[in-house]
Amino acid sequence: MSKLRLALFALDIYSRMAIDKAGADWIGGDTRRARAAARAGLFEQAMDGLLGRDGRPKRGP
Repeated sequence: MSKLRLALFALDIYSRMAIDKAGADWIGGDTRRARAAARAGLFEQAMDGLLGRDGRPKRGP
């Protein structure tokens, strides 16, 4: 996937995540909160791919 397509995908996911967060804050609902959390994870993965990161560092004991 090209960097441009990945950047557009990340922007799309971020905007949908913001809409779901706003809906959860105003109206409430576990479904919207779950969608926002899932899209936040997907956005992080897209940004990791875009910036060439290996992902977030994992915390260990």
